[in-house]
Amino acid sequence: MSVRLSSLFPALFLSIGFVFSQEPAPVVLTVAAASDLTNLEPGLLASFHKTAPAIRVRFVTSASAVLAQQIENGAPYDVFLSANAQFVDRLTATRKIEPTSVVTYAIGRVGVLWRDGKSHEISDLKADWVRFAAMPNPKLAPYGVAAEQALRHAGLWEFVRKKVVYGENVRQTLQLFDSGNADAVLTSDSLLQGRHPDLIPADWHSPITQKAGIVTDTPHPAAAREFVRYLTTLAAQAVFARYGFSKP
Repeated sequence: MSVRLSSLFPALFLSIGFVFSQEPAPVVLTVAAASDLTNLEPGLLASFHKTAPAIRVRFVTSASAVLAQQIENGAPYDVFLSANAQFVDRLTATRKIEPTSVVTYAIGRVGVLWRDGKSHEISDLKADWVRFAAMPNPKLAPYGVAAEQALRHAGLWEFVRKKVVYGENVRQTLQLFDSGNADAVLTSDSLLQGRHPDLIPADWHSPITQKAGIVTDTPHPAAAREFVRYLTTLAAQAVFARYGFSKP
């Protein structure tokens, strides 16, 4: 039995058209992101998707120190967004982060919330009604370092240190407050937007300089570069500003 070639052409063209109409699968980037970026994730990624629709991004959030250690141990992240510039610098020195990819994307601010929901002078941390004050662990989080520096600057550290309960990161610190285990909390202002926090003056502590870089072993270097470049654009900076970050 013979089959005429002309009868094969429609099926052949349909097959070829189907192959060429297939859109490539989106690249998925896994970003190790500092906990102070938790609330920014939806807005930041939606904004990025408008500029790079073929790239999907998912955040894994934790303390910067924890994420840095995971990257040192070979965790399969593509990009690192640290709340502490020193961790990116250290990983760059050991070539775990690509040196030419590093950018400063934001400056963090420390905010304070009080149990009564009102605004207070920072000196009220000495008051008897503040039984416990939550802040991030300075050994793990730059916001903890900044909070301690600010309290020392205000001459309050020796009064407050006995009241302090520590969270592993800024998000866990806020959970201590929200769960009723602290009467005041000093943490990332980015997590407190919409709750009317008191803002700690920026010159009371060292700048919370936040850096990003591409993990050297990423299998998606081009997509990672595009995402890191995006962090310094006007669109990205508008999202950072909306959550209380200062421009680098």
